[in-house]
Amino acid sequence: MRYEKLEYLLDLALDMQLSRRGVSIKDIENKFSVSRRTAVRMKDLILNVFLDIEETIDDSRIKRWKIHETQFSKLLPFNNDDISDLTLAAKTLKNNNLEKQAESMFGLIKKLKSTLRKQFLLKLETDLEVLDENEDFIFKSGPKPIYQKDILNKIRFCIKSCKTVNIKYQNNKNEVKSYNLEPYGILYGHRHYLVVKDTKDKKIKYFSLPKIKSIEVTSSYFERDEYFSLKKFRQKSFGIFEEKPFYVEIKFDYSIQNLVDEFQFHENQLKIINPDGTTTIKFQAGGLIEMVWYFFMWGEKIEIIKPKKLKKLIDKFKFNWKILP
Repeated sequence: MRYEKLEYLLDLALDMQLSRRGVSIKDIENKFSVSRRTAVRMKDLILNVFLDIEETIDDSRIKRWKIHETQFSKLLPFNNDDISDLTLAAKTLKNNNLEKQAESMFGLIKKLKSTLRKQFLLKLETDLEVLDENEDFIFKSGPKPIYQKDILNKIRFCIKSCKTVNIKYQNNKNEVKSYNLEPYGILYGHRHYLVVKDTKDKKIKYFSLPKIKSIEVTSSYFERDEYFSLKKFRQKSFGIFEEKPFYVEIKFDYSIQNLVDEFQFHENQLKIINPDGTTTIKFQAGGLIEMVWYFFMWGEKIEIIKPKKLKKLIDKFKFNWKILP
């Protein structure tokens, strides 16, 4: 990689301006996959161009650099790809029934367009019109979760402000019960889930948004567990259902190796290409039923090695599908 490329230097300059703490040499090495010597040279090139740069030393005795100058934004113009990518993101949000977020994204696009010169905006609109007519997006088909939009807005407010909520929730027995909860996060997917800590037993739990019948924001605040990571907690499961993680090993037929290469089956997976052309995927996670739902789609092209309970369920329903995922 030629580190002198303008886009990398502009990207680094933008990081130096937007980072609250500043950027270290190690940060540059990691982001651009370069040696320390190259990272230092990139940093020096930025320091030679921008005048208002603050050098600090953090608590770990690491030097960091931050740009206070804000007048280089004109060097970073928006183009039709930027706007079309944002439009795709907005459409994806809307397709997943996240209308509030989609509305906010479309609003952001309008704000960005308002900052552009009229002559450039006319050209941009023409390009976007061509893309809109000649590109389409394939979204995941099937049912979408239906929930009250004001419920999601209240939840997001409470997550940011660390306020507890009282909800009325309809369980699988169609019983409506009340819960006092500390909202920790939201998981978006086939169903959208509220991730909470129950104020009674202090355990992390999931509540399906469509099953929340009402929500009341209380005047009470809670102290968020600083060691809790929603991402790490989610990685314990293959899907949503919480279950003690177990060891999974699956072998895919050699005839579909190229197709298997197009998927990541779990964030912590180990992928092995075997001498006979088959592909082995290993990971640890809970969520047995969701694994059955998913791997059933691969029909006779997979072999479950471990665990036995997953193998038993998959083998019972194996089918020779003509089309794979």
